[in-house]
Amino acid sequence: MPVSWSITEDLELAIKGASLGPPDALLTIVAPDGRSAALVIESRSTVSPRDVASVAAQLDAYRDKAEREGRVIGGAMVAAPFVSPTTRAQLEQRGLGWFDSTGNLRLRLDEPAVFLDRAGADRSGFRDPADRLLKSLRGPAAAKVVLELCETSLPVGVRELAERAQVGLGTSARVLELLDRETAVERGEDGAVTSVRKRVLVDRWTQDYRVTASNEVIATLDPRGLDHALKALPSVGSRVVVTGSAATRAYLPKGTTPVSPLVSLSLYAEDPIGLIGGLGLRKVERGMNVLVMRPYDVVVLARSRTVDGVRYAAPGQVVADLLTGPGRSGEEAEQLMTALESREQGWER
Repeated sequence: MPVSWSITEDLELAIKGASLGPPDALLTIVAPDGRSAALVIESRSTVSPRDVASVAAQLDAYRDKAEREGRVIGGAMVAAPFVSPTTRAQLEQRGLGWFDSTGNLRLRLDEPAVFLDRAGADRSGFRDPADRLLKSLRGPAAAKVVLELCETSLPVGVRELAERAQVGLGTSARVLELLDRETAVERGEDGAVTSVRKRVLVDRWTQDYRVTASNEVIATLDPRGLDHALKALPSVGSRVVVTGSAATRAYLPKGTTPVSPLVSLSLYAEDPIGLIGGLGLRKVERGMNVLVMRPYDVVVLARSRTVDGVRYAAPGQVVADLLTGPGRSGEEAEQLMTALESREQGWER
C-alpha cells in the first residue's frame, strides 16, 4: 500500500462469542481521506478447495456477528502457506481474498476502493514428509482416470474405475482422493463417484498437463493448405486423431460459428514420421500450419470418436489441449464446454 495509507491490527477483537471464537486477525485499513474498512482474516495451516465452503461460512459468521455489534467488516481473506489455483478460483467466486507465503495475494475492498492482485507460485514449495497424498495429475495413468471420468457412467467405484481406465487400483484410489479434495468429484458414503464436475476436473488436470510439453511435437507445413490435409486424413494408413480447433468444429452444433478462424491443424499420430510422409508435410521452424504430435499415451487414440470419417480426440482431451494451447484457444475451449453442457452431463458451470 502507498505510504499515505495506514494498516493497523485491532488487538482488542470485538468479535467474540461462546460458540464463535475471535478471528485470527482483524485489520483496519485507513485511506488518506480518513475513510476506513475492517478486514477479517482466517489463517489456516492448509487450505484446499474442499475447505472453501467451511472457511466462507466461518468468515460470514464473523461478518454477521460484527454487524450485530455495530461494526462493519469491509472484506475477508484467507491466509495460508499456499493457496492453489483451484482454491483461489473458488474463493474468488465467494468474494473472498487470499494471501500465501509464495506471494499470491488478492485483496478487494469497496469502500475505500482497494484492489490488489499479485501472483506468486502455482505450486507449493512446502513438503511435509508425513504427507503422502497425491499432489499431481502428471503422467499417463492420471490422464486415463481423468478421461474415463469425463465419459464413464455413474456411479462408479474405485475398483470399477480402475478397470475401466486400465490403471492400478492404487492409482485409481489416489487420483480420486486428490479430485475429491479439489471438489472435481462427489462421492457417496461407500466411496463411489456419484457426480463429476468436468470443468473443474479438466481445469485441475491442465495444472499438470500441457499439450506441447506433455506430447512429442513436430511443427510442419502443408504447402497445399489445411483443406488438403483434412481431406487426406481418412486415406492415411497410420492411426491419426484430430484435436484442437478443428476438433472443436466437429463437436459444435450444426450452424454454430466458431469464435476464431481455423489457422492450424493439430494431429495426434501413432506414427508421426509416416503421417508427415503420407500427407506430404514439410518440417519447419516457422510458419507451420500443421502440428503433428506423438501422444503421451495410446489412450488419446483409443478414446477417439469418428465424425464424418475423421477421428477426433475425446471432448475432455480437446478441452485440455485448447486450454493449454496458444492464441485464442482458451476462448475456443469455453465455446466447446458451453456446447457440451447441452448434451453431456457434468459440463455445467
